[in-house]
Amino acid sequence: MKWIVRSLIVIFSVCLTMILQFNFSSTSMSNLESLAGTGRIHESAPIKASVGVVADAPPDVVWRILTDINDWPRWQPGITKTEAATPLVSGSTFHWTIGGNEVHSKVKLIEPGRRIAWAGSAFDSRAVHVWTLEPLPGGKTRIASNESMDGILLSHMFSSKELADSDQDWLNALKAAAEKQPQP
Repeated sequence: MKWIVRSLIVIFSVCLTMILQFNFSSTSMSNLESLAGTGRIHESAPIKASVGVVADAPPDVVWRILTDINDWPRWQPGITKTEAATPLVSGSTFHWTIGGNEVHSKVKLIEPGRRIAWAGSAFDSRAVHVWTLEPLPGGKTRIASNESMDGILLSHMFSSKELADSDQDWLNALKAAAEKQPQP
């Protein structure tokens, strides 16, 4: 009988800790959208990643591929479905499926050819993703991805390293797609 009581106390403690963590550490979607609107991620989020790559393609080519959301499944192997109205403008919403999870996102910042940021949600998780393109000599582009994620379950099952690895894979796929395009 004592082990049952102890087990219930442990279970209750874990659940209470998770609820308190959620209530005190999570940020509302409207706050995340505000951050995205200024091109910033949620610096206090439990999961963050900043990665980059240089593509041997000009920024306009990279931008066209990155912002053609309906074409993401063609070059990004983890994404299986997308739905977005075009052209993208601040306030545009789009939906996409990655790893079997449907994500609902809203563009909050768009500086054509240079920067795009959105806030998104899936289940209990929320994210801000900021992409920056920087022209380099020789027709190259530095692509930077900064992302933050939060969520009661997500923060216990997913790490910043895993997010960085996933975002780096996305960048590498974007780089490969851009470099396959005919260059002027």
